[in-house]
Amino acid sequence: MNGDIKNRVSSPERIKLADDISVTPEVIDYCLKKFRRHQRRLSTLEKYYQNETAIQGRVMEDPEKPNNKISHSFGKYITKIATAYFMGYGVKYEVDSPDEAYKTAYKQALDDILDSNMTKIKHFEEAKEMSKRGISYELLFIDPSGRLRTQYYQADEMIPVFSQTPANFLTMVLRPYTLTSIDGRSNDVEYVDVYTRLYVYNFVRRRGGQWQLQEKFSHNFSDVPVIIRMNNAELKGDYEDVIPQIDTYDKAVSDTSNNLDYFSDAYLVFEGIDDLNAEDDDGNELSASDSAKVMKENRTIFAPTGCKPGFITKDADDTAAENHKNRTFKDIFFLSQVPNLTDEEFAGNLSGVAIKYKLFGLEELSIEKETYFRSSETKKVRLITEYINDLKNTKYDWRDVKLSFDRSAVANTYEAAQTINLLRDILSDRTLIGMYPEIDNPDEELKQRQKEQAAAENTGGSEDEGGDGDEEIF
Repeated sequence: MNGDIKNRVSSPERIKLADDISVTPEVIDYCLKKFRRHQRRLSTLEKYYQNETAIQGRVMEDPEKPNNKISHSFGKYITKIATAYFMGYGVKYEVDSPDEAYKTAYKQALDDILDSNMTKIKHFEEAKEMSKRGISYELLFIDPSGRLRTQYYQADEMIPVFSQTPANFLTMVLRPYTLTSIDGRSNDVEYVDVYTRLYVYNFVRRRGGQWQLQEKFSHNFSDVPVIIRMNNAELKGDYEDVIPQIDTYDKAVSDTSNNLDYFSDAYLVFEGIDDLNAEDDDGNELSASDSAKVMKENRTIFAPTGCKPGFITKDADDTAAENHKNRTFKDIFFLSQVPNLTDEEFAGNLSGVAIKYKLFGLEELSIEKETYFRSSETKKVRLITEYINDLKNTKYDWRDVKLSFDRSAVANTYEAAQTINLLRDILSDRTLIGMYPEIDNPDEELKQRQKEQAAAENTGGSEDEGGDGDEEIF
């Protein structure tokens, strides 16, 4: 890391091909070549999530000068907060139908597949990868036993190809991979699985050779069985645009630490010694450069008569340096739309309005994420529903499934309880229960409350009708 701070990632780019293009070795090579241009970007974003920022590679011209490399894990913080807020409680699936039997059976069949595939965990990992590198994937496939399975893939494990039409729909997805032997070394064979709307193509080649089609088979879905999770229309990660600010902050803090080291390495000046050259053990005078090294090691300077004795230190403008760091620190959170939860402004018993205002940027960020996640999840529900209908000979309609996203937000429960109490004679019990932030399932809570009320009334009625209080023992 030398010189000016620059943006260290390139802009993402979608691969677009004609709708009717065939899957050929030439197409595979073209897509791989286009994708490799962005692998460095994906690698850089992963490094910043792992706190391997640019400051770690800084080299000083003088290797003996202090070179502190203090990196800050802003990338991980931004991703953790954004993902936890957006996907903390997962996606909820509800079937909207007046037919209770249809509603119950469809919901149960859907839940069985979602739960068996640990959907909530995969959704969180997909949302985290979206936040890190702008995109993630989920593959649907039928296993040998006939069960529908799903698998999560990271941003650098698949290559989506879109159409050139205004609709810009997904045409195919490539999954390049190699196999590793038990000694930990990958062999010289490369593989690519290509998923289209009807088939899966498996290609293989020796390194440097030509792609050969090994197998082609139907994946038994009505569309490309890959769910693409886009973080936004630009396919950018949440901290991608603030990498220059992260580098600036790392550099500023590291340089401050360097300056402290400079102060601790102050030079002591001795007055009245005219000879500036040092001597070796035999009394031989050293050259000027060797003398400078000796003085540097001993932290002493021999000065001629007339110089004032004392320590030589480097003046530093601490106020300007701190202002620069504080401004950069605030810019990171402001531009990424993720709040600094350690800020003093979050302390105390804030009102619900104040909390919403402080989380406004994060909420807008989550709304954008939700828009694209809802679209991709709707496709997944459609493919799952078609599988269920084929398996059970049912006629469930995927459009009856309604998706909802609950934010993992900070709430003022005392204020919410007061609001609910004020609206008690205006709104229904179901609506009031749903307003309390700690209740995940208002319908279930309402049923439980009604059951307890009925039990309390029955108990009270027995006591009133007891008359003299005598009890029969059976």
